[in-house]
Amino acid sequence: MQWLTKNWPIKGAALFLALMLYVAVQLQQPVTTSFDVTLNIQMPRGRALVQKPPKVRVQISGKGSQILKLRSLAGDITRRVPDTLTTSTYAIHLDPSEVELALPKGADVRVMEVRPSEITLALDSVARKEVRIVSLVTVTPDSGQVLHGGLSMTPTSVRLVGPEQSLAAIDSVTTVPMEITSVTGEFTRQVPIDTMPLGIVRLAPKQVTVTGEMGLIAERSFGGIPVETGAGAITNYIVTPARVSVAVRGPEERVAALTRDSLRVVAHLTSGPPAAGGTSVARITVIAPRGITARAIPDSVTLRRRTGPAPATRRG
Repeated sequence: MQWLTKNWPIKGAALFLALMLYVAVQLQQPVTTSFDVTLNIQMPRGRALVQKPPKVRVQISGKGSQILKLRSLAGDITRRVPDTLTTSTYAIHLDPSEVELALPKGADVRVMEVRPSEITLALDSVARKEVRIVSLVTVTPDSGQVLHGGLSMTPTSVRLVGPEQSLAAIDSVTTVPMEITSVTGEFTRQVPIDTMPLGIVRLAPKQVTVTGEMGLIAERSFGGIPVETGAGAITNYIVTPARVSVAVRGPEERVAALTRDSLRVVAHLTSGPPAAGGTSVARITVIAPRGITARAIPDSVTLRRRTGPAPATRRG
């Protein structure tokens, strides 16, 4: 047995080196193994899973040295449930590429299979509701400018998702308050919807598009506009004056396109009809196209009951 113990340090070192070489060779061989990963589900606020998602088992292939590194690492897959989901179930498809993204950077392994590849999540139930959007956007024009035709907003309604009891108390939502200043010509703004009062209720979309157009202000005057009633010419009374001037103010393009026929001057009695031989005062209002401000000069007329037949009248 002396040959076993003779030069034992040298023999022991040789044996150790042989074992290390064997292990090193084995670690470079391809290995296939499986391990569990955690499926992390990110839920919308106010919703919950009815049951915990199952464990997911992943089969990977790679060099033995790389597989050993993964043994001490916890893998996971994260999926997000959409905010707008209204159903009580949600299907998730898992494929190998999603797991590869969760592996440590530089890991030289390949995901072969994910089991199960299809998972259906069970969620608590919610309701859905469409409500109108109220704009809290204001425009402050610069001097000499005016907003043409008001603001336009798209969309005008929003879809709400949440507990039925919470939705029952919501009839409308509003944009966040916003003041638009220092704009010329056409303009567009993206305005968020105010979600603070909604609590756990979710909505889509979360913002609206507001558009408008600024233009220069112009003024113009028209003379000799006949005074009438809302139904036509005044025939039972003598009107003094029978015709008035009208001063208009508004967007330059609209003011330039106005004609005398674009305006109507209407008398409104401020007291009862005049008695025989007496007079009454009638207040004057001007009916003008949208976006045009108009006032009559003078702003009132007197009415005296006519005793004879009314003369023929014509517009203009």
